[in-house]
Amino acid sequence: MPPKGKKATSKTSKRPQDSPDSDDELKRSVPKKPETPGLEISEEDSASSDQDEQQARESVQKMLQELQGELTKSYLAKRKQFRKGVKTSMNVLNRKLLYIYKTQQKERRMLHSKYSQMFVPLFQQWEKDVMKVEQEEESFVNAYEQHVESLKKSAMAQKATIDEAKKISDQFLQSVKDLEDNHLRLDAVEQCTMEEEMENLKMKLTTENQHQNVMAMETCLFSLLSEDYEEKL
Repeated sequence: MPPKGKKATSKTSKRPQDSPDSDDELKRSVPKKPETPGLEISEEDSASSDQDEQQARESVQKMLQELQGELTKSYLAKRKQFRKGVKTSMNVLNRKLLYIYKTQQKERRMLHSKYSQMFVPLFQQWEKDVMKVEQEEESFVNAYEQHVESLKKSAMAQKATIDEAKKISDQFLQSVKDLEDNHLRLDAVEQCTMEEEMENLKMKLTTENQHQNVMAMETCLFSLLSEDYEEKL
């Protein structure tokens, strides 16, 4: 802005020219003189005022550029940190899912191995009993009663074996059902955890968008203030 003293001097020097009565009195009492010095002072004041306005505009523009650079740098840093946090969260979720998958696979293999070890001896014994029955049938062809008694014993043994096999099969099915129920509960818990993580990510995204909107509003406000300041100048 130009100095107030110069403006006051300029206005004071111009006031006598605006009044017709003053002009008439000057014409009567004092002869006319050239007004060249007054014009030179007015041009110097105008040049000084333009220079001050230019310096003020450059100062404001420089300040806005520095502020915009700082806001951009802060936004880039926060965006980098946000992306890093999202990547870390996704890696943690992937590791959890992989751990659950491997644990379930291991439990299934262990269960299968356990009941396989129980069924194999049972079926081997069953085959032995069948072979024994066949041998006894060949050996006791001439002894009907002994053969019948032997068949009864073999039938009872086979019935006991079948009952035992049925019992183990029921236990196996129940264990499979319990394991599946346990896995479903674990899956539900992990699903809730994943939903919570996704809600946290959504909140982070919402916060980031709000921050971007605030930055845009601040930039717009600074632009409006700058234009208003330049118009006042």
